[in-house]
Amino acid sequence: MTQSITMSNSDLNKADGCDVFFSFLIVLILLAGFFLFQFVMEPESVPNADYQVEKGRLEKVEKHNVLDSAFKSKIDSFHSDFNSSLETVMSETTETYNSK
Repeated sequence: MTQSITMSNSDLNKADGCDVFFSFLIVLILLAGFFLFQFVMEPESVPNADYQVEKGRLEKVEKHNVLDSAFKSKIDSFHSDFNSSLETVMSETTETYNSK
């Protein structure tokens, strides 16, 4: 007589070796796919700057330094021409308030 499987059968159905193997195989395939996707989508490394690029960068920095020092010297000469130091401005302010 053959044993029939019914819905009310409460016996524990254990996974056989084949089901475990295929589950393990699916997990390995998904992990391999994940790491392969990361490897493919990784951006390429930036090449090092060659001599011409480095020379151009240094020229731009030097040009900026020259313009910056010229601008600072113009500001200093303006303040020295008008004698607008902080001390003179503060003393003029106190004189203005004292005279009122």
